[in-house]
Amino acid sequence: MDQVIDKIILYICTIFAIILSFGGKEQLLVIYLTLAFTAALLWLVSTEGMNSRSSYRRYGALVLLYGSLAVILLWPEYYVILPVVVYDLVLCRQWPALGVSGILLIRGAIDGGELGIPDSVIWIVAVLFCLSVWLAFKSVRLTIQKKMILKMRDDDEEQRQKLNRQNEELMAARDYEVMTAQLQERNRIAREIHDNVGHTLSRALLQVGALLAIHKEEPVHTELSGIRETLDSAMTSIRSSVHDLHDSSVNLEMSVRQIMETLKESFHVTVEIDVSENIPREIKYGFIGILREGVSNIMRHSLNDTVSLQIMEHPGFYQMILHDYLSEEGRRKDRPVSGGTEGAPGIGLVNIESRVRRMGGTLQINEELGFRLFVSVRKQEDSGNNT
Repeated sequence: MDQVIDKIILYICTIFAIILSFGGKEQLLVIYLTLAFTAALLWLVSTEGMNSRSSYRRYGALVLLYGSLAVILLWPEYYVILPVVVYDLVLCRQWPALGVSGILLIRGAIDGGELGIPDSVIWIVAVLFCLSVWLAFKSVRLTIQKKMILKMRDDDEEQRQKLNRQNEELMAARDYEVMTAQLQERNRIAREIHDNVGHTLSRALLQVGALLAIHKEEPVHTELSGIRETLDSAMTSIRSSVHDLHDSSVNLEMSVRQIMETLKESFHVTVEIDVSENIPREIKYGFIGILREGVSNIMRHSLNDTVSLQIMEHPGFYQMILHDYLSEEGRRKDRPVSGGTEGAPGIGLVNIESRVRRMGGTLQINEELGFRLFVSVRKQEDSGNNT
């Protein structure tokens, strides 16, 4: 927009100089050609410099500019259009041509009387020459400042997004620590109840059983039997509460990441987990057990360098994919990480098949491109009641 305003100012002043210099049809022709020339350069020339334009536009602008200088050199009386040419020479950073323009301006001022150019026109052209140079440099300076402002804005936006990401990571880390502390506290409470209250109730049951064996007479025997039934009920309730509390203290994602942590010294590990918190208990423990067997199998047999794990929840089923493979940049190992031979050959895979079967799922094992374990378990309608 700044260029358009500058061009309009220079064009109006140039037309005034043309009217004072020429008359008749020649005046109209020069005005028309000057308008066409100004419009063409406005489209061809950019304040960002000629390097930002395509080749044909760059060459077209240079042809127009140098052609105009050639016309003024051959017909000095047309030097009144020099201010419009000079403006675009500055924008195009054609400094040698700008020097030539200055020489043409001086020649026109010296030979103006012989060419029939009024002194007022000579002064107008000189002033317009200086004005066009000043407007061109101002336009370039404004463009540079706009670029700097845009760059600062982009840097600020990038910094803001970076800070937001760091803030989200800090919040996620804080939430993870809080959740870890809560789970550990639940586990501690479950142990305390099991070790203290559970053992106390067990001792009370044994004592009541001993009393029942000693006191056969009524009504003492009946009363002791009632006390034993109450203690049995309390013991059952406590066991159920302890199991529920312990189950809720086992977080699938935390357990999975702890298991995968053992592979990070020898493999590139990627873990992707996307499941809800109300995953059924048997599936949660089943996936953890299968993962332990799979990781053990990888450490004892794999010669690859990368391990990926995906545990996903879909609308109708749960899915786990464990895969070890050789990356494009990796090199095959000389020997497995662990050379142990725990159990009979293939006992780990047998255990995995058994766990999947108990969950009512399907299992696929592929060993063509590394060990690939694919487990899929359909959701049950009442699975939410088992959490």
